[in-house]
Amino acid sequence: MIVRYDTREKVVGAFMLSIMILLALTVLAIGRSKDWFREKVTYFTTFKESYNLETNAAVKLFNADIGKVREVTLVGNVVHVRMSIFAEYAPRIRKDSIATVQSVNYIGNKYISITPGTPESPQLLADEEISSEEQQSVADLLAKFEVEETAKMVIRAVQDVSEVATLLRDPEGPLFAALTSINNSLSAVEVRVGAILDSLAVAVDKVPHTVDLVDRDLEKVHEIGVEIQANIALLQQVLTNVEVGSRDVPAITETTVKGIEEIRVGVEQIDEVVKSLKKSILIRGNLPPGPEVQVNDAGSRP
Repeated sequence: MIVRYDTREKVVGAFMLSIMILLALTVLAIGRSKDWFREKVTYFTTFKESYNLETNAAVKLFNADIGKVREVTLVGNVVHVRMSIFAEYAPRIRKDSIATVQSVNYIGNKYISITPGTPESPQLLADEEISSEEQQSVADLLAKFEVEETAKMVIRAVQDVSEVATLLRDPEGPLFAALTSINNSLSAVEVRVGAILDSLAVAVDKVPHTVDLVDRDLEKVHEIGVEIQANIALLQQVLTNVEVGSRDVPAITETTVKGIEEIRVGVEQIDEVVKSLKKSILIRGNLPPGPEVQVNDAGSRP
């Protein structure tokens, strides 16, 4: 039997099919956003109390979401927590991994933070227990940081500050004494600076006269320099003349020696001539008598 559908039934059927397809796509989109279709591995852990942990609370590794809390139940005297962790993060869950309950702040939503184990530790299998560590309470934190001792130290510090402030307000205290000493020192410095400024003013007044004297001295130095240059030129000329004259000294000396030698030879020749004339009979008789030789007998006695 062939069933025939009219146009209205076909339109209704197409509409219903479209609605079903749209619904399926919506479910797929929601499922993907809610991680319905991701493969998960189940683990559990236990705590001494629930810490207000709720179902669908996040499970984090290095502050990254890796799963959800599926169930929080009380088993005996401990709280049993079942978790679903994405399969791709399961290899990081080791025998020495630690699960702790944490929150963004003290009044925020709780979540489970898992510390990964060492690579040397074996991987934790599905449905096995992850070791847990209890969350520290406010009392534990206060005890850890020794708030009471810290408060006592703060009180002592405030008391010390109060005592210091009292000393500082005392007119006869060290602060006012130091300020008085500084004031006296500043006054002395001011007096010395005034004297220095006065001296500088006097020196500045004398500067033009000093500059004039320096200018005159420089002019005299310039004149002396000109005279020195002229004298140096004259001295160079004299030295040149001496150098030229010194070149003729050997010749003059040699000529003088030769003249003296000739004079000596002439004198010797004249002496020979005189001696020859004295020996001549004709001339010897006509020669004047020589000087009388007086004999003194120094050793005779009267």
